[in-house]
Amino acid sequence: MKSIVILMMMTLSVFASEAVAFIKNVRGETVVKRENAILPAEKGEQLLRRDVIQTGATGTLGVSFNDGTRVSVGPKSVLVIDDYLFQPSEKVFRFDLTLQKGTAVFESGKIGKLAPEKVNFRVPQGVIGIRGTKFVVEAE
Repeated sequence: MKSIVILMMMTLSVFASEAVAFIKNVRGETVVKRENAILPAEKGEQLLRRDVIQTGATGTLGVSFNDGTRVSVGPKSVLVIDDYLFQPSEKVFRFDLTLQKGTAVFESGKIGKLAPEKVNFRVPQGVIGIRGTKFVVEAE
């Protein structure tokens, strides 16, 4: 029993550290908050579940997720990658983002086409349900 618990914890740890996206482009003041660390956002850097992207007054950032979804984040924004799982061979999909403040442009990828009900984009005043589309959103 003890070995099963340890194996489950190791599996969860692997999923938590698995790259779900990468930074496609970055300009100005931008950082990635990961657990207790604040990292400078750099082109090509891999992003993980629970990472928080924060842009300053002159910052913009483009993210490309493993399923082809693209998100562009504008200045003075905070975007959280709450959850992401793309396993098409097992038909397992999860995509949850929260725009705490600022602006973002979202263009869905394969998850939005294969399982649109599994894609959620949260803003402070609600949730945007994705149905294989592109949109611009602002959260104050």
